[in-house]
Amino acid sequence: MSADFTKSVFILIVSTIVVASFSILVWVLPNLLRTPELVANSTAKPLTAIQVAGRDIYISEGCHVCHTQMVRPLEPEMKRNGRANQEPDDIYEFPNLWGSKRTGPDLTNLGRKYSDQWHLIHLIDPRRVVPTSIMPAYPWLFEQVLTGDDITEKMETLRFLGVPYTDDEIANARLQVRGKTKGEALIHYLQSLGVDTAEEDGQ
Repeated sequence: MSADFTKSVFILIVSTIVVASFSILVWVLPNLLRTPELVANSTAKPLTAIQVAGRDIYISEGCHVCHTQMVRPLEPEMKRNGRANQEPDDIYEFPNLWGSKRTGPDLTNLGRKYSDQWHLIHLIDPRRVVPTSIMPAYPWLFEQVLTGDDITEKMETLRFLGVPYTDDEIANARLQVRGKTKGEALIHYLQSLGVDTAEEDGQ
């Protein structure tokens, strides 16, 4: 009787290499080859330093757990949440924040729908502007001040990943962030959502 191949370490290693290589060929390589095309067809704009800081707050506070940033091309979705996502929209997103659970509304096209003051009130006490909201309050975000000490390294990393930041933008990043509260940075980020694609549609 022949040996059970499932017990062979050699076959396991070879099989793993074959499957991993196939995955790279099918998923990674085509995406790398299409990057110039996606960039050419995209209206996406890199986040500013303060928006990058705000995005980090958005992630650290778990906002992406309850809010998606992915509008599917279905009529009810687009009526409720605006323009559907397109592949070139997310070329500067590392990592993407599409999400899958909507405890709260989708935020893909949130930018400029409300004033900065509305966002401030909403973050401090959500029920003052949305009485039925179950969102927690985040008043401490407006008490904690950012130093900006790590923003330069973050933007350098993003540039390495393909975000076209200039030397001047990176050099001035700390000054843009230092002294701002976490809440202010988060509002800057929220106000950026969907603004670049809205300009594409002339909205």
